[in-house]
Amino acid sequence: MNHRTSIFHFFALFFVTLCVTAQPPKTSLDHTVYDEWNQLSKHQLSNDGRWVSFEINPQRGDGWLHLYDLSRNVRDSVARGRDAVFSPKNDFVAYRIHPKASEVRQAKADGKKSEEMPKDMLGITLLPGRTQFTVENMSSFVVSGKESGWLFYHLAKLPGDSLKGTDLFAHHPASGEKHVFEHVTDYAVSENGLLLVFVTENTEPDDRYDVHAFHTNTRIKQTIFSTGRPVQQLTTDAAGKQASFVHAGPYGEALIDTQDDASHDEHDSGQPAVFPNELFLWQGNGQQAFSVAGAHSEGMPEGWHVSGDASPFFSDDGSRLFFGTAPQALPQPADTLLPEEKHSVDVWHYKDPLIQPMQLVQLSEERKRSYRAVYHIDSGGMVQLADEDMPEVMINRRSTDRVTMGQSMLPYLIQNSFVSGDYRDVYLVDLHSGERELFLEKHRGSVHLSRRGDARLSPGGNYLLYYCQQNRSWYARSVADRSVVNLFAGITTPFFNELHDTPDEPDPYGVAGWIENDSYVLIYDRFDVWKADPSGKEPAVSLTGHYGRNNNISLRFVNLDPDAEYIGKRERIMLRAFHMYNKQSGYYTVSVNRPGTPERLIMEDAHIFQPVKAADAQVLLWRRSTFREYPDLWVSNMRFADRKQLSVSNPQQQDYLWGDVLLVDWVSFSNDSLQGLLYLPENIDETKKYPMIVYFYERFSDRLHSHFTPAPSRSTLNISYSVSNGYVVFVPDIKYTIGYPGQSAYDAIVSGTKAMLNQFSFIDRHNIGIQGQSWAGYQIAWIITQTDMFRAAMAGAPVSNMISAYGGIRWATGMSRIYQYEETQSRIGGTIWDQTLRYIENSPVFFANRVNTPLLMMHNDADGAVPWYQGIEYFMALRRLGKPVWMLNYNDEAHNLTRWPNRVDLSHRMYEFFDHFLKGAPAPSWMTEGVPAIRKNM
Repeated sequence: MNHRTSIFHFFALFFVTLCVTAQPPKTSLDHTVYDEWNQLSKHQLSNDGRWVSFEINPQRGDGWLHLYDLSRNVRDSVARGRDAVFSPKNDFVAYRIHPKASEVRQAKADGKKSEEMPKDMLGITLLPGRTQFTVENMSSFVVSGKESGWLFYHLAKLPGDSLKGTDLFAHHPASGEKHVFEHVTDYAVSENGLLLVFVTENTEPDDRYDVHAFHTNTRIKQTIFSTGRPVQQLTTDAAGKQASFVHAGPYGEALIDTQDDASHDEHDSGQPAVFPNELFLWQGNGQQAFSVAGAHSEGMPEGWHVSGDASPFFSDDGSRLFFGTAPQALPQPADTLLPEEKHSVDVWHYKDPLIQPMQLVQLSEERKRSYRAVYHIDSGGMVQLADEDMPEVMINRRSTDRVTMGQSMLPYLIQNSFVSGDYRDVYLVDLHSGERELFLEKHRGSVHLSRRGDARLSPGGNYLLYYCQQNRSWYARSVADRSVVNLFAGITTPFFNELHDTPDEPDPYGVAGWIENDSYVLIYDRFDVWKADPSGKEPAVSLTGHYGRNNNISLRFVNLDPDAEYIGKRERIMLRAFHMYNKQSGYYTVSVNRPGTPERLIMEDAHIFQPVKAADAQVLLWRRSTFREYPDLWVSNMRFADRKQLSVSNPQQQDYLWGDVLLVDWVSFSNDSLQGLLYLPENIDETKKYPMIVYFYERFSDRLHSHFTPAPSRSTLNISYSVSNGYVVFVPDIKYTIGYPGQSAYDAIVSGTKAMLNQFSFIDRHNIGIQGQSWAGYQIAWIITQTDMFRAAMAGAPVSNMISAYGGIRWATGMSRIYQYEETQSRIGGTIWDQTLRYIENSPVFFANRVNTPLLMMHNDADGAVPWYQGIEYFMALRRLGKPVWMLNYNDEAHNLTRWPNRVDLSHRMYEFFDHFLKGAPAPSWMTEGVPAIRKNM
């Protein structure tokens, strides 16, 4: 049975009954089909590998949750089901059931308040019999981990409820046992499901908040704390033996004394008394929760208290309780001024560590800033770890090590606002004493405790691994004796980005992980995985035997157990494979204790990705796509054998014209060998002429096997829609020369377009368009000043004046745009006073008089990446010159469109524009007459 036939049988079995009749002719995609196109997401396996769940949801509207029994080849579907969670014992699955989209829309149209809106239901399916039942008005649910078998769910507040709290249920679906707790405002469940802690609110005779503990193994409930003020940040330890929360007074002394005592809520000025927060700990055994850290605790900085904005958490072994501290906020005096009597001003100072726009963007977060501290439960002492000089300390809750990492960017904040790389100092921090030691000064790159980051602490705490950009190599520094080892001394293989083409230092390829006991670390070059000894006793070796580099295949570790800290010293690991030239993908395997040629499991002309392994079975779930095939779900054994397709997400695709894609090669004007993608309409007739649209960003050829769902545009071309409607689409890769971004784009794009015309006679050389967004929008704006090759151009959010853009702000982050031109994507490689001519030569607005190509721009007034005045500058220059130019400004929209009606509108206008210039269709009225403000949105 061939591939197409097998899909047909699956489709017939699960989705429709087909008659043996002639199929109707296919039609082109249009803008009305977007709602019906589905997306598959959230696929997962039960621990025993028997059950699969996944969602198939339309882009707008009601979707389905699918539950698949692999052992019996039976599928159930739940309308509007979302967020499924299998029980660890494989005996039930719980999920949300959203209300109908039509009911939500009608409620919004009726102006209903949030508590009056339709609510989610909780769905529960018992396995393996698949008995289903639901619970109305559900707010949240938790499926406990490990083996307890309990499900906890909290009901939503309904209209007319006078209390904040609602019913919380502890439910054991397998037995049907159920416990209900009333007036609950917050709850937390231990990882093993043995402990439920929750807060109840009562208002009579006075406001009262009680914290309770319920033990699921004994069914015993006890009240562990009572107070007249709210409790927040409830948490438990992993073993279900301890709990913690944050509480404000009256045990702490009020910052402003009241007339009577600290238990009153207001002082004589009418302002609330402010009580410092305290951290409470409960340790079971019939005890009450007690305060372990507060404003007057030993180790607490003077004037500080426990932060209510940071969530406390226990170490996995339960010996440490980490929490946040912060300076106490003093009460503000009563505001008696009228709005017109107040001034409002931002003062920009040249010595500000962060410029004012960044400060304003981060203001809300800064007000909630907290600093990490730890309470050692066994010894009973608090230690402050972070402070205003070293604001960040990273914690691995699974670690029992004495040390961890801290970092501070404070000395380099001004410099970091002008350069890329985010310089920082990295510290070694003692968790018992709080003492810190500067371990890396002015490190350039990221810092993290996991596999991410250019500097990280090994899981066992024995080494600090870091990448040095100056030497372009990886180093390991011993925590015990501070010795430093260059892991790849004498090895000429580059471990940095070999295709790097911006003016800053190249990044490393990264780290796969650590072998148990910190014995080895696995590090990537461009193609292979290397095994390095952090002690320096053994030389580094290519774990994959240089197979990747010798065969042009990139090999990357696949972590099938996200909870595992280490890779076993004899473990056979899976590697994701991607062929750099022909774009095949698949998976290999290799043993970490036997470096050499990896074993191929699967390698296909497709994109194979997102593998998920069952925790307790040799079952693998994964996805596969090509340009023609949606990335549906497949299941197999661990060797990708006995595979079966589980989903057909978009059966309606068979009714529409689609297309094909070719991987193409050419040599640019700069004599660079380049690749690109050429998308063709379905069943192309090579005796005819087809208009072509050139679309690009930087390098897209690796996406040969990507599938593009028909969807309204956020800013760019939808390739599936384009080829379905008779366009050829060319997507060229670009190689850049520093200082000449515009010319580099011209060399690659124009040479590639000419190469396509020479290779494929069916492309209409007289009807070629070009489209791109952001960085691509800039390149289009520049290219049309250099050539009249393109009949029409559409540029989204283009920079038109690099001099004014250089001094601008990325308003979404508040960052200066300077670094972008000096060091990163814009690739000028110097300042405006050092490289003035380069800024001018690469700015389209200075050559607007050369433009003869009709141009459509989109630049929105809430663009937080490229200030929309860049689009205005180009529009006004072209308008002054009488050039055909249109600009779409979607009000209050960002860099890329987010609102569905705006996206649909852009799609209509963009293709109306190209259809007119490239296909000869009549121009719509908005192009011929404009849209006066008085007719806006009509």
